[in-house]
Amino acid sequence: MLNRKIPALILALTLATLSLAGCAEAKASEATTASTTTATAASATPAQTSSAGKFNLDDVREREISLVDRMGEAHIMGKTQLAFGEALKELSDGKITYVSYLSGEIDTGATHVRDMFGSGLIGSARAQLELMGYYGYEKGAVFGLPYLFADRDHFWKFADSELGQQVLDDINAQNWNLVALAYIEEGARHFFTTKEISAYQDLKGKKIRVQNSDIYVALVEAFGASATPMAWGEVYGALSTGVVDGAENPYTGYQASLLNEVAPYILEDGHIFAGNVLAVSSTIWNELNDTEKSIFKEAAKKASAYNHQQVAADEAAIKKDLLAKSVKIIELSDADKDAIYQMVQPLYKKFAASQNELVDQIRSLR
Repeated sequence: MLNRKIPALILALTLATLSLAGCAEAKASEATTASTTTATAASATPAQTSSAGKFNLDDVREREISLVDRMGEAHIMGKTQLAFGEALKELSDGKITYVSYLSGEIDTGATHVRDMFGSGLIGSARAQLELMGYYGYEKGAVFGLPYLFADRDHFWKFADSELGQQVLDDINAQNWNLVALAYIEEGARHFFTTKEISAYQDLKGKKIRVQNSDIYVALVEAFGASATPMAWGEVYGALSTGVVDGAENPYTGYQASLLNEVAPYILEDGHIFAGNVLAVSSTIWNELNDTEKSIFKEAAKKASAYNHQQVAADEAAIKKDLLAKSVKIIELSDADKDAIYQMVQPLYKKFAASQNELVDQIRSLR
């Protein structure tokens, strides 16, 4: 997948031109098609039809926001952004519209999306929970700890809890140019390799691509492998040329980037559950009146509900498709999981020694 980096000035002029001309050309066409599909899926949920007439639309001003991601509109994060945009349109009776940049047209590399919100180029995007520590949020390192969340149900119990709301409030108190409105997710992250493996011990000695994060580097090293930080857009080429022997990502990212073509062996270990927050630019947020803020919150709630439902269905379909394409999926025994959990305990001490209470609170929600 091409990750095109557009200079801020050029892109800002481009966005302004598109808005004034009312023409989104190819991207608008893509957004229309994907939005229709997403809206149909989202309308199947009770939340999608529960807010008719709820807001005083006389208070709502016309505006257009940009929806941004890097994985494409067929990926669950792209779908979720489109669900958010469609909900905004529905709840505002078409007064709030969107233009989508979901395939990396605006570079939202995971470790600098916070800064991109401040650039004014992003209306809505997602920020990864496990990288919050990278941004300086003291509690954020906890969400990068391996095997913190047991599974999807555990994550959503946290997201729907008072503790989950406290974390959102904490994030919004960081003055990061963004306002986190709801939790979303893309599934558990797994390792995958170019050469056949049959157990987690086979990762030893391999070069594994990771995000530019100390906790990811330490995780890979705990398996006896060497970590190679690299932008996601470079992963396919690096795997195909042998620059790295493997990488890690949720099934959704693996499938969207066609990595089965170059790394057809998946170690289904679920080392980190890829929770995200759906966020909007604080510049936009501060311009909104109370009615408009309520619409944004309700739209985020709908997008979160859509994400919760759709990501599980997407994962099941992806796994079925991968198996049909002869991708080998290695599942771990309970004994393996216990052994790995003990193996990564030094990471808890290194990165979150002062956050034992939060770790315990999250674990208690299992």
